[in-house]
Amino acid sequence: MTYDLYQLSKSRSKDGALKLSVSEEGKRHLAKAARQEKERERERRSAKSVEDVFIGSLVAAGSCRRHASRVGCGWVAETRPRRERERMRKGWDAARRVQGPRREFSTYGRHGQHAALAVQPPEDEIKTDDIEISREEYHDLVETYDSPGEMMEPNIAPPPSSGTKQPHIPLAPRLVIPPDQEDLLPPEPRQVLEPDDEYHASTIHRLQRLLAREPGRISLPKLWSLYQSFPAELPPVRYLADDDLRLAFRHLNHVEFRSRSHDPDAYPRYLTLLEDCLAENIPITHSEWNSAIAFAGRWARYATNQEVKAAVEMWMRMERYGSPATNVTFNILFDVAIKAGRFALAETIFKELEARKMPLNRFFRTGMIYFAGMKGDGEGVRKAFRDLVAAEEIVDTAVMNCVILSLVRAGEPAAAEHVFGKMKHLYERKMGTSSPRSWHRQKELGTLLDRTARRLRREKKSHESSFFGGQFSAEGRREEVQKLSPIQPNARTYRILIHHHCYTTGDLARVQELVEEMKREGWHVHGSVYVHIFRGFCAWGGTSHTAWSRTVLEEIWANFLEQCRPIAPPPPPSSEPLSTEPLSPTSDRITSPPPDPSAADIENPSAVDSSTEDLATDDSFFDAEESEEDRAPYVTRTLAHAAVRAFYKGAGPNRMQQVWKEIEDRWRDAEEEHKESIRVLMQKLVGGWSR
Repeated sequence: MTYDLYQLSKSRSKDGALKLSVSEEGKRHLAKAARQEKERERERRSAKSVEDVFIGSLVAAGSCRRHASRVGCGWVAETRPRRERERMRKGWDAARRVQGPRREFSTYGRHGQHAALAVQPPEDEIKTDDIEISREEYHDLVETYDSPGEMMEPNIAPPPSSGTKQPHIPLAPRLVIPPDQEDLLPPEPRQVLEPDDEYHASTIHRLQRLLAREPGRISLPKLWSLYQSFPAELPPVRYLADDDLRLAFRHLNHVEFRSRSHDPDAYPRYLTLLEDCLAENIPITHSEWNSAIAFAGRWARYATNQEVKAAVEMWMRMERYGSPATNVTFNILFDVAIKAGRFALAETIFKELEARKMPLNRFFRTGMIYFAGMKGDGEGVRKAFRDLVAAEEIVDTAVMNCVILSLVRAGEPAAAEHVFGKMKHLYERKMGTSSPRSWHRQKELGTLLDRTARRLRREKKSHESSFFGGQFSAEGRREEVQKLSPIQPNARTYRILIHHHCYTTGDLARVQELVEEMKREGWHVHGSVYVHIFRGFCAWGGTSHTAWSRTVLEEIWANFLEQCRPIAPPPPPSSEPLSTEPLSPTSDRITSPPPDPSAADIENPSAVDSSTEDLATDDSFFDAEESEEDRAPYVTRTLAHAAVRAFYKGAGPNRMQQVWKEIEDRWRDAEEEHKESIRVLMQKLVGGWSR
């Protein structure tokens, strides 16, 4: 009975059903059918996995940075049996008649693993003679990376969401080489043309000697006139080596102000040189592209959407030419977006910087302080400053000026005054280094402090990650550099506070105190200070029992006339008319008239007089003009408007007419359009007075 129960248990399956007894022949048929069913199931799974791998790879490459960098795009290869490969050695045409191609799709994962599945389509659907992929189709395949949703068919459901946080999608696609550039040979070294004659050679030599001088020490308008005076029909860049062009970009970028209100030809000069180099396929460096973006975004005095658009378009053009953006690029874009009031765009640029894992430098962290001030967030200003200090950046006067300006904009002027007092205290008691007086030294100091902080952080990281690493032994070096860094309030610090009291508080006593302290510390009183004061009289004067009285206005006006530049006599009429020929034969080139006739191009080299020939040996003619910060106050359109309005409100229309006569006597270089605008303003004011 026990044996019978044992046989009965063997004849039952796991679910308890009795197994039917079959013969040996039936067992073989069942095993064969099971194997065939398994093969068909394996084929169905293989076909499904190919589709999943293909679509999943494209979606991952377009939407996820992590997959885009670790999963390579699939490659198509033809795999054939060994016998067929032997036939291919005898002749490709004979092999193609034997068997159609089999295409294989492969993807490489993080650890070098790959999945390859071969799919053999029906023979009647393949015509090997008609298989051809155009370059447009390749280009369309690359373009799909910009929008992953367009790659999926409408009847295919999107993959289920995993509930995790979606990564930031880059603003610009990762750079891929277009198909039309894959067949291009590596660029050959550029051939520099020889000068046409001796005069051309001397002009090139003079330009090269000027470019070798320190940036900011030569007159850029005169340098540009010399660049465009090449007596040749070809672009001047063909006669200059790459090193000379790098120096030219450096000189044209080294300007005190980028806005058109200070130098209307600064950006056109730089852009013209950039276009000349691009037309000749001369490579442009990252720093040169970044300077072009800065010019495009800061060309206007007050940034608007137009400047933001120009800067972004220049950035996209930079990446299309094969130069990926750096952290400096995003620093510039972030600054332009903030000044234009595009806060959402600024945050997007910040996310892009983080997504590309680029470092935050000193300038970007200072921009974060400015950003918080523009939003009116006083606590955000303090937090951004604490982050800058925690990042081991070196604090100087420029950073503290940004803090003061941001606190004023955030509605905390008392805190700004407190910071101003602490700056003076630190300078007098602890840090005796004075702030640089020239704008050249200020630019150099900012770059030096940024490089020094990066070097100290790099040394600290290298020391702590070494075998015997521990606490950074040279931590005190940063404190020594910080003590040597100037923290003294400079002219810009005083102008920020004067602007605030003239427009917001109306505290004339504090304004006069700041102006006197500014003079006592040896800082130059810029003409913009008088503009702020005259506008303060416009806002707070003209009423009884006010500190902004007519007496004080007359004193300030007399002080302005005393410090104003002496009136230059009108230039004597030239005995010979100047040539009206352009400086360059290129008609569409941006030109600017030379400040001196000796800088103009002379078509006939033999007609050069002795004074012009001396320029080949004496470069003092090309020395830089006086800095804007050091210039004595002078009459501008803005100052004339402010003075006319101030005297109209504080002294009446008759005194306003007299002041206008004094302005006209000193405004010799004024455009007639600007004078006419002030005359129209005075007519409106007088008409309102009579009514």
